[in-house]
Amino acid sequence: MANISFNVDAYTARLIGRENVSKLNGAVIELIKNTYDADASICILCYEQNNETLYILDNGDGMNEDIIKKHWMTIGRSTKKSNYRSKNGRVQTGAKGIGRFALDRIADVCEMYTASSEGNRIWKVNWEDFEKKENITDVTAELYEPSFGIESFISDVTNSEVRNLFSLELEKRAKIRAGIKTGTIFKLSFLRDSWDSQILQKIKNDLMTLIPYERKNEFQVYVFNSETSLQDATVLTGDDSYSYDYKISFDVSEIGKIKIDMHRNEFDFGKDFNEIMNEANFSEKDREYFKGKHIIEDFDFSTFLQDDVNLNTIGTFSGVFYFEKITQMKADKEIYYYKPELKNNSDSSVFGGIRVYRDDFRVRPYGEPNTSSSDWLQLSSRKQKSPASPSHPNGAWRTAANQITGSVFISRLNMTLPDQSNREGIVETKEFILFKEFIIKVIQYFERDRQYVFRKLRSLYDEKNEAIRIQEEIELKAQQSRELKEAEEVNESNQQQLSISLKSANESNTSITAVEAKIALDFKDSLIKDLEDENRLLRTLATTGIVTNSYVHEMKDNTNKIGLKMVLAQEELEFDRNIDGALKYLKEANDFRDSLNSWFNVTIGTVSRDKRTMKKVDLKSSITKMLSSWEEILPVEISYKFNRDEIYLKCFEYDIDSIFSNLISNSVASFETNYSENKKITINIIDAEQSIIIEYSDSGKGLSQSYRKNPDRILEAMESDKRNKNGETIGTGMGMWIIQRIVADYKGKIDLSMNDENAEGFSIKIKLLKR
Repeated sequence: MANISFNVDAYTARLIGRENVSKLNGAVIELIKNTYDADASICILCYEQNNETLYILDNGDGMNEDIIKKHWMTIGRSTKKSNYRSKNGRVQTGAKGIGRFALDRIADVCEMYTASSEGNRIWKVNWEDFEKKENITDVTAELYEPSFGIESFISDVTNSEVRNLFSLELEKRAKIRAGIKTGTIFKLSFLRDSWDSQILQKIKNDLMTLIPYERKNEFQVYVFNSETSLQDATVLTGDDSYSYDYKISFDVSEIGKIKIDMHRNEFDFGKDFNEIMNEANFSEKDREYFKGKHIIEDFDFSTFLQDDVNLNTIGTFSGVFYFEKITQMKADKEIYYYKPELKNNSDSSVFGGIRVYRDDFRVRPYGEPNTSSSDWLQLSSRKQKSPASPSHPNGAWRTAANQITGSVFISRLNMTLPDQSNREGIVETKEFILFKEFIIKVIQYFERDRQYVFRKLRSLYDEKNEAIRIQEEIELKAQQSRELKEAEEVNESNQQQLSISLKSANESNTSITAVEAKIALDFKDSLIKDLEDENRLLRTLATTGIVTNSYVHEMKDNTNKIGLKMVLAQEELEFDRNIDGALKYLKEANDFRDSLNSWFNVTIGTVSRDKRTMKKVDLKSSITKMLSSWEEILPVEISYKFNRDEIYLKCFEYDIDSIFSNLISNSVASFETNYSENKKITINIIDAEQSIIIEYSDSGKGLSQSYRKNPDRILEAMESDKRNKNGETIGTGMGMWIIQRIVADYKGKIDLSMNDENAEGFSIKIKLLKR
């Protein structure tokens, strides 16, 4: 028996490179990453039109002959796999050993001049040889020692700005390398693309976000052609100022400690500062925040995300986001005290979106302008699902995708966020899903703060709004007009005096009478009432949808079982003439039908016509009937009691059904986590003097740690901590919001404070005012 060696077809090796570096901009970026890994302070791209040649220059450490032979010439081998930090401490970006095939993507022929502390070398290869040769070992490259220095290698570059800049930067770096000039130049000829002005501008635009703006003093990139000036070639330009309405920074430690730093920069109350702070009931801390102090808060994973995430399996990472509204409406400036419009940061077609950087280099395609990956966090979808304004008293405001930009910084040390082999994104691991959710949570943290401010300022404005005073005045004048008209018919002798009074009562700047205005107001109130009734019905239908979606499997299962039992009964009669057997199956089918009817009672039954009218409802009878339907279909113990034999409330009956359906659905979802074998729901209905009080609790898992600190958050739209096995959020986040809206309609209150102390289980106290 003989041992034989594997071999690789030369063209196969080339295909591997093309699969991993398929796009021109991706190939350029791979080569720039190599210059960064070599501790270069600059990288210069120069397209020479005269000979149609592309030069890539850097002032990094260069490569000695041993590295070229053992690593550069061995596909898949890289010095960065184990020694991933450069001499100057940079975390190096490459490690797969195939980035050199980026040269093949750009041109047929590559000539490299590399100068290191151990001498200078020229390496030259023709990539077409990989097609001509049979085996990988048959392909060779030239390697020799040049007789001239590195600056002479670019003597045919006609742009003097390139030669001067490179020489200057070589000298700067030589001062910290014992006077030795080091660096690398790639000379690429027989290019595969037409390097016209459009391609150069496109590459420059891509490179503008290649590295974080904050790193421009450490590493700079230039893009030249034969005529480009130094100023126009500079990729990262401008000052360090960055305009924003809100700035949100965060840091996550390896042990899962989270620090969030947020700056409100949107509001200017001027000389009215103290008055507004008092009248809008802002806190003492708010006063400091509006004066420039940052909001700084510490969390850990279990309180910021959910109970199931106690350990940080992602690793250390950080980020910074900037929110800036697109426009400022004149009316809004008056209500919300906006600062004067700030300068526009930059072209959103280049800098828009939230980008990801690994070791200070862009991970594509996240935040890529004008692509589907620009909004990779699906902020637009969030906005469409919850389009409420930031001042809306109940809805959850969401930022638009084009209003927020930023950067998230990860490292190669984040092992659970590995790059895809084609350099086009991060592998969709469970940690990557968690990573995206974390970023959304940070954005949500900012959204809640901005909505908090807007709600207070809107409320203050409404209190001072003249429209309320005008409406009350119209109501008064209309009443005076009616009284005077009635008096006129009774006592004509006082006509003159009445006319004078009537004229006084109807003084107005409008062309309509107070009576006519009252008719219009009544019509408006009628329309509002119709819309309110419609909203109530829609809330109930939404509850029906939530419950149906949660238990559709059980309902479908009952339907299938009814069909099966009917078939078995038919077979008993047709083939065995067994009446007793058939009756047995029919009885079982009837039991499943009863169960299905109970499902219908807690879903479709809630929107029956008799429940859609405002009336005096016998709560004890209504709630007992509804809870009995739930008991018939759920393996859950429901214990309930009433403090009086007769309890009545003027209400829409389907509102009460919606409250309990949403609460019970949440409890059952909590029980399904197998957190407790004792699946119990306890309900107390109390008839107080001016209100009906509902005390509800369960023995389930309770609120996740992320809500314990502020349990009222669960009442906001789109808030949910329900997850599937992959850790993805699956809850609608609408159930508790629906309850909150119903309670608000009845001028009631919700108390969730007991959940802050409860180690397990969920509790809620609801108060509904009697009408």
